[in-house]
Amino acid sequence: MRWLMVLLLSLATMVLVLTSAAKGSTTTHIGSRTPPPEAGCWTAGEVLTDEGRLLGVYRCPSG
Repeated sequence: MRWLMVLLLSLATMVLVLTSAAKGSTTTHIGSRTPPPEAGCWTAGEVLTDEGRLLGVYRCPSG
């Protein structure tokens, strides 16, 4: 019974990973530098670090 649960969870994880990598999905990048325009990224917000630095949050197409 335990091996059946492991098998089902493994299959569910595989399906989740494969579907999340589908065309049209995006990746998130956090940093102080703006991505180049040809990357096609857009600003999704900002994050303030513990040291007081302001970092940009960018969403970029993964495909």
